[in-house]
Amino acid sequence: MQAEPLSSPRGTCPPPNTPPRCVFVTGPRGAGKTRWLQQQIQDLREKQPDVRCAVLLGEEGRTRMDRFAQDTPGVSVRQFIQPCLCCPALADLPGMLRALAAMIRPDWFFVEVPAITAAGLVAEFDRVLGWPRELVVCLDRAWAAARSEQGLSLFQMVLLELADRVVTDPAGGGVHRDPAARPHNSAPLSTLAFM
Repeated sequence: MQAEPLSSPRGTCPPPNTPPRCVFVTGPRGAGKTRWLQQQIQDLREKQPDVRCAVLLGEEGRTRMDRFAQDTPGVSVRQFIQPCLCCPALADLPGMLRALAAMIRPDWFFVEVPAITAAGLVAEFDRVLGWPRELVVCLDRAWAAARSEQGLSLFQMVLLELADRVVTDPAGGGVHRDPAARPHNSAPLSTLAFM
């Protein structure tokens, strides 16, 4: 299955006063979130070589994104600390996004967050900023199997219900628009310009 491309309308960068497009990516460790992010950024850069992307990582430690950012022009990587997994407001993700938007003026934000905090961080983002965004959930084999057997936990079911897109095989490019996933109410997908 082919990955759905990310693109700006008419293949251009957004006007200066337009908020950056935001893509939240989540899922369990090892589900291919970083690989999916890198592929999306590479695809964007092929179509728009001058596109600027900011990647925020909500997980501790160095990742493959650090090396990717060094090798890829127009990509900036930052980490943010979540002091409490159950209190997304303490991370002040909206404040960090506002500050980075003013400082580096990205066309796209990609925010990689742990699955356990994703719903709260996205809700806080919607409440405070309300910028157009998409939530992508990457599934590892265990989550995919639990989903097919209807054995998901309540937390997993809620996360998948919030998803705009589900990635079932990032290594093979198996990104698809999941019929069970529905767009959130703050911005239609057409506004996000995801094809």
